[in-house]
Amino acid sequence: MRAAVTLIGVAVLGAACAGTPATPEQRRLAEQRLLGPFLRDTQVVANELVIEITRNFHGNVGQPAVDQTAHEFRKERGDGYVDTIWTNKLGELRSAFVVTIGEAAQFTEKGLQQGQQTRFKVLNQVRLRVYEDARALTLNARASGPILLVQEASAKPSEVAVFEIADGVMRKQ
Repeated sequence: MRAAVTLIGVAVLGAACAGTPATPEQRRLAEQRLLGPFLRDTQVVANELVIEITRNFHGNVGQPAVDQTAHEFRKERGDGYVDTIWTNKLGELRSAFVVTIGEAAQFTEKGLQQGQQTRFKVLNQVRLRVYEDARALTLNARASGPILLVQEASAKPSEVAVFEIADGVMRKQ
């Protein structure tokens, strides 16, 4: 019987580790790990961008400006999430969306100061999925499409098929 109780305790502890961190310090470290790859001077030009976040990262994800003559905007509800979808009706570079993911802007004596971030310029569609249910911390972004350029810091831009940051890991194909 004691072995069964111990086994159940281990299973519960394992499930807790897979979900939301138990202590504020564990949560802070998990958030830092997920946000870390976005804290670079990276520019991405893509046709489409899909971002998935839990609510705690809402302040780290900028939302694009909407021009009613060039853009459409809608919300869709799903089971445990809300999608916000921006579509560029013109598909032109001049009406592309700009979305940043990174440190939240801070007000200082010099005004609003941007922190380190990854900047996306999106030609067609941006989908932001915000999970509202109880789940593990999430901050993922996937840029794709026939047009995809990535420029990190002062390096030359490179063409890739997919640029993704998922579970704290950057991947380019």
